[in-house]
This record gives sequence, C-alpha cells and structure tokens, in this order.
Amino acid sequence: MINNIVEILFKNAEKHPEKLAIIHKKEKVTYKKLAQDVKEYAQYFLSKGIKKGDNVLIFVPMTIELYKILSAIFYIGATAVFVDAWADKNRLDQALTIVPCKAFIACPKAFILKLISKKVRDVGINIISGKIRKTKKNIEIEPATPDTTALITFTTGSTGLPKAAKRTHEFLLEQHYVLKKHLAPQENDVDLASLPVFVLHNLACGTTSVIPDFNPQKPADINPEKILNDIKNNGITTSVGSPRFYEKLAEYSEIKGLKRIFTGGAPVFPKSAKLLQEKFINCNVEIVYGSTEAEPIASISTRELLDFKGDVKDGLYVGKPIDDINIKIIKPSDKVIEDFESMWLPTGEIGEICVEGKHVLKEYYNSERAQNFAKIHYNMQVWHRTGDAGYLDNDGNLFLMGRVKNRFEHKGKEVYVFPIENALLEIDGIEIGTVLKLDKEIIIAIETKIPQGKIEQELRNKNFEFDKVVITKIPRDPRHNSKIDYDKLKKILS
Repeated sequence: MINNIVEILFKNAEKHPEKLAIIHKKEKVTYKKLAQDVKEYAQYFLSKGIKKGDNVLIFVPMTIELYKILSAIFYIGATAVFVDAWADKNRLDQALTIVPCKAFIACPKAFILKLISKKVRDVGINIISGKIRKTKKNIEIEPATPDTTALITFTTGSTGLPKAAKRTHEFLLEQHYVLKKHLAPQENDVDLASLPVFVLHNLACGTTSVIPDFNPQKPADINPEKILNDIKNNGITTSVGSPRFYEKLAEYSEIKGLKRIFTGGAPVFPKSAKLLQEKFINCNVEIVYGSTEAEPIASISTRELLDFKGDVKDGLYVGKPIDDINIKIIKPSDKVIEDFESMWLPTGEIGEICVEGKHVLKEYYNSERAQNFAKIHYNMQVWHRTGDAGYLDNDGNLFLMGRVKNRFEHKGKEVYVFPIENALLEIDGIEIGTVLKLDKEIIIAIETKIPQGKIEQELRNKNFEFDKVVITKIPRDPRHNSKIDYDKLKKILS
C-alpha cells in the first residue's frame, strides 16, 4: 500500500534511476540523485529537531532545491506550509496565527521576513536553503500515514481571513490519481510546469519536469524568448500553467512542438481560446475548471469551446464534469447551509456549484468559520461549496456564470457577470472588462485604448445596459494574474 507521494518517487527512482526528474535553467537532477538527496535532507531535518506532525514554513523559490526540501518534509511526516510570496505583513501574520510553525526553511533573501514579522521571528528552528548538508546521524523515520497532513496552502482570502487548505497525503494521492487519469501523461513526456504543485504530480508520474525560466509570482511578466528556448532546448511535449502565461506566449509568436497543454486557475473565454488554438500549432489545448479545493472539476478543449453554438448569455461553457466528481447546484445563499436537499435546484437553473469526490478537500486547518460555511456534511460525504455560480444543461454540460458573491439584482432579475464579460471581450479593442453595481449604479469597467465616447456608443449599439462606463486598468489576482480582482476594482471605483 502506498502511504504518501514520496514513496512513488522512490519507486520511480528504482524503475528508471538515470532518467531526468527535474530541469531548471542549467541544473538537472536524475530520479536516483533526487531520491538520494531527499533521504539525506530528511535526516538533516530530523537532526535539527523537525519531526512528524510539525508545521514547517517554506520560502524557497521554484527550483530543484524546493522539491528536495518539500519531498523530504513529506517523507518525515512533517507538514509543508506555504504563504504566497506577495503576502504583506498582515497576511503573513494572519496565516501564521492560523497555522503556527515550528520551523522556517528559506532562501537567504527570505530571512528579511524576520525583520518584518514577529510571527516569523518567533519560529524556533531556522534553516537556510542551499546550506543543507549530509549528516552522520541515521535517525529512524516514522512513515507518514494517509491521514497525515502533508501540505497547507492559503486561498487568496480577498475578503476576510485567508483559508488554510489542509491537504493530507491521502488527498494528494487521490488528486494525483485523478490528474494522471485525466491528463494521461506518456512515459517520455517532458513537461513545462509553471504551476508548482504539478512538479510533484510529474515526479509521481515518473515524467520529466522543466521549471521555466520565469518568476512564478508574476506569470504574466514572462520573457517569451526564454520560455521558447526552454521548449526548444528540452524537447518539451506538454505543459501545465495559467491562461495568462500561455496568452503571453501566443501574443509573441506561434509555438510548435508541444502536443498537449492544460490550462486553468482562471476563466478562459472564447476570445482567449481562439488565440491559443491558432498560435499553438498541432497542439491540443485543454481548459481545466477547478479550484484550490477541487482540481479538476470539469474540462473542455479549445476546439470544443469554439465549436459550441450557444449564445454568450448562456455563460462560459466548461465541458462535462469528470467521472470522479459529483455535482449539485444549490440556491445561491450567503448563509451556512443547514438543509442541503432543500437547496437543490433542477437542471438548467443557475445556482452555486457544490462538488464531492475523493480529490475534493475535506477540511480547512484551524479555520472553523470557513469550514462551517464551505463544507456540507451529507450522507456520510463532505460536499464543498465552490463559490462559483453555474448550471448543468439537459446534456450534463456545465456552464459558469461568475462568482456567486458578484451577482446583483437589476430590474427584478439576478445578474451574473460572466455572460457580460464574455460579450465585452467580443468587442474589438477591449482587453478585459466587467460589470458591477455600486450605489444603485450599473458600472461597466473596461481596460481599453478606445476613446471614452466611442466605447460608450459601441456598448449602446450592442444593447448593453449601464449608468456609467469607466475606462481603467483592471486589477488581476496576484496568484495567476488572470482573474479579475473584483474587490480591488470596487475600491478603485469607489
């Protein structure tokens, strides 16, 4: 029985020891060397006093070193804790209040956080990445069991406290099995992995990961030439990343050589799908819908999306739910769900998407309020409220309408933002846009170089309803730089 994802890594090291596991810039590591280093790092961490069950805050860039550290932490049954590098002092302190940490492993530059945050200063064990050495000790390792917490990350937490997503080893394994089934990696695939968690998945699959030459915190600020060199020089066949990452590449030039791309983390409207379809030559581009708590939920190829003959008012078509997940659509509510069955909506009606499955996150760490709101216990299963509005049609296809919290009432009807955002993108010259209701006014916010008067006339011609049009830089989410940051936009417009 496999207890954790590191055991699969060790099996892969035995199966093909000389195969390259990870490539980053000019550095390479084989599966055999990676497995050896993971075992040595594990001994070093044990010698420093880190043990099974301890929370370990990690601030190490997306490098080969990160995956040696992370795998070693998993191996000894400790818990890796990640806070986004863009987090300010308040967010960092909030995160460490929710998840107190015993150890801090970071690159030298990240130790400046000790000056900024008392919570980080209070962490007792401090280890500098790159300075980890082989120890003479050989401490017995208590293996991580499936229910051991492996990884804690934080949701973006744009409103209120960030939620600590608690991933056990069982959860990581189940997610790996579902992704392997869905992404169907081939033995000789070389994957360009711009999303950190997918390197772990690749290590379990036994494929080669190439970490692109970019800053993972700013996926839109890439140097396309460097990425194209990575693709060419390493014989890359597949890639996983955020939509903005691929849009930037596609805006730069045509890309050849890739067989499959999987993109997610933000909505991909037909305009973006068309760009990716045209610029990635002879490549199957798959759009994956999911979230931190449930990845994947559904998927669709760009070709299927572009072939869909529906109307923009139908919402964003994201394909059929995968076989490994159950879906219910419930009445939109801002309250804790007490009676789940009474909230179910029939086919075709718009509501909040709820999901259940083995790879769906069961609980948050030390986040009782989030747990009570987002998790529904029903028939011995834990259902997750995604916060996304959508519906299923008669053929079982899933459509997204936007975030539930961004809906508003207008002329006695509920208005959802995705159909309007999609319609705005169909107008030449609009980069991105959305609609909000502020102080009883319907405001359309647009990022464009089209003059104000001309864009207002264009919107009237296309029967958009609005009280005001604002041309502004639309703020995006800090993690993927792909989704609209609605709360920040509301502050700007207010």
